[in-house]
Amino acid sequence: MFDDFLRYFSPEFSKKVNFKKKFEFLDKELDALVPEAEAGKRYADKLVKVFTKKGKAHFILLHVEVQGYKDINFAQRMYDYFYRIRDRWKADVTALALYTDEDKNYLPTEYVYEFEGTTLTYRFNTFKLLHKTEQELEILDNPFSIVMRVAHKALQKQLLTDAEQIIWKTELVRELYQAGYLKPKIRNILNFIRYYVSFESKQSIKSLNNVLTWE
Repeated sequence: MFDDFLRYFSPEFSKKVNFKKKFEFLDKELDALVPEAEAGKRYADKLVKVFTKKGKAHFILLHVEVQGYKDINFAQRMYDYFYRIRDRWKADVTALALYTDEDKNYLPTEYVYEFEGTTLTYRFNTFKLLHKTEQELEILDNPFSIVMRVAHKALQKQLLTDAEQIIWKTELVRELYQAGYLKPKIRNILNFIRYYVSFESKQSIKSLNNVLTWE
C-alpha cells in the first residue's frame, strides 16, 4: 500500500515516481545505521527506495517517521538519520514526519546547529494530524483518507483507552468496507494498526484480532 501512502502524503512528489518499479524497503539497512547505544530507542521508522521517472540510475531514499508523543530530541534524530543515509548511499533523501500526538503546539520542523560561526539548518516535511480539518484529510479514492479522518475523529474525542481504541478501529473497518475496499486491503491497514498501536490488555488485542478476522 506504499503507492497509496505516497499519493496521499506526498502528492507532488508521487507524480515523479515510477510506480512500475518495485519499492525496496531498507529496514534492516536502517537498523544497521543506528549505533547499539540507540538500539533500545527504535521508533516506527521506514526507509524506502523508490525510483523516479528520470532513468534507471536515479533513485530517491524516502525516510518516514511516525511520531505519536513529544520528544525534545526528535529534530536532531531526524538530522542524524539524514546524514547517515546520505553518507551510506550518496543518494537524494526526502524526509517526512507524521505527528499523531495530542499536543497542538508540538511540531518540530527543523534542526539547527550553531557553534563559533558554524551554522547548519536541516528542515524536513511534516504532517500534523491534529492541525488538519476533515476537508483537508479528504482525498478521493485513497484508503489513507478514511484512515486519517477516523483517526482524527478519535484523537479529538480522546479515544485513547484500550476499549475506546477498539471502537474507532471498528468504525474504521465499517468506513473502509462501505467505501468498497476489498477485505485483503482492509486487513493490511488493520495489521499496520495492530503492530504500531500498543494495547495494555490481552483482551483488547484479542478484540482487535476478531475485527481483523471478520468474515
